[in-house]
Amino acid sequence: MAAARYVELHCRSNFTFLEGASHPETLAARAAEVGLAALALTDRDGLYGAVRFAKAAKEKRLAAIVGAELTVEVPELRPRRRSGPTALECARFPRLVLLAEDEQGYANLARAISHAQLRGRKRDARLHLDDFAAGTAGLIALSGSRAGYCEEALARADLETAQARALLLRDLFPGRFYLELQHHLRPEDARLVLAQVALGERLGIPYVATNGAAYAYKEDSPLCDVLTCVKYKTNLTDAGELLLPNAEFYLKSPAQMARIFAPYPHAVRNTLAIAERCRFRLEKLAGQFPLFPIPPGETSTHSYLRTLVNRGARKRYGETLPSKVERQLEYELGIIARMDLAGYFLVVWDIARAAEELNVLAQGRGSAANSAVCYALGITAVDPVGMNLLFERFLSEERNEIPDIDIDFAHQD
Repeated sequence: MAAARYVELHCRSNFTFLEGASHPETLAARAAEVGLAALALTDRDGLYGAVRFAKAAKEKRLAAIVGAELTVEVPELRPRRRSGPTALECARFPRLVLLAEDEQGYANLARAISHAQLRGRKRDARLHLDDFAAGTAGLIALSGSRAGYCEEALARADLETAQARALLLRDLFPGRFYLELQHHLRPEDARLVLAQVALGERLGIPYVATNGAAYAYKEDSPLCDVLTCVKYKTNLTDAGELLLPNAEFYLKSPAQMARIFAPYPHAVRNTLAIAERCRFRLEKLAGQFPLFPIPPGETSTHSYLRTLVNRGARKRYGETLPSKVERQLEYELGIIARMDLAGYFLVVWDIARAAEELNVLAQGRGSAANSAVCYALGITAVDPVGMNLLFERFLSEERNEIPDIDIDFAHQD
């Protein structure tokens, strides 16, 4: 009999604050140990553990799929009070798992996360499905299972709402939407899986198995419970339904998942098909910056940067620039041009400019203070020419790396 094959497509790390109980490196090691060829890290409402996970997975020769579990705000569950949902109410919002197939999918995932984070408050991101107005290309969506966007309605026996949501997602992610089946060995899990399969077959929507892992090893379950209690400021005795229902939310082997989903072998096979489609890897991203818009009359980002620098330098030093300042600016602009970093400096300038317009106190610091270009752009407030500061401490062609420009912002008036 051939060995079972399976890929876990729904797994959170300790970067899902006070919900995940294992480091990304531990998850990668466990995945390799049990014979998974790939693993998707889907931290809640962000890509927090993605970099460490990608590095660890590469060392283990494990395919690292990039994804996230997003919290979807729906009108019927939204509180009426102006202050917004409590942490407990937010936990009851349904979730949607998104996986990046390619670079376009990664960009759309990052955009969706940004929309959700900007709408909510700290640890209270809320996605609206119209956030995908710009498109969902390159994204595979899983319904989220136990607390999923469709399953939340199924669990309430609201078949009409579950069907409407499933059809909405099917249209939003054409050919890239799957109902997500999870079975953690509880009687109600069997009933929900059966209802999901029936819904999928009725609507022509494929389904896929996951374990929604919250930790690497079964022995980590008590730690996960303690973290949950810390999050909701309660104790193990009173936590009740806030806790995961049992200790089955660990990274299982392909053989274990094949046994659990023996009645639905296609759900296990679909994990392999999805993993094959998700070819995007974080390490393949090249260093690149947004295409900064330039006004009419400018020929390139570098020409626009030069214009802004010359304008800012005259505000700092007067209409007639000292020769020492002119030489330093030309020297720095030459290095910036050869390293193709004009777009980077324009982005940081735009942030500093916006802060000033909004009357938000902001100050560049660190080695950026050694740059006359940063001073001319208003990013820093120290005259590096007058103080004879060494520019190469900030940027050097020999190091061939993007410089750090740190800016502190006031968090209150």
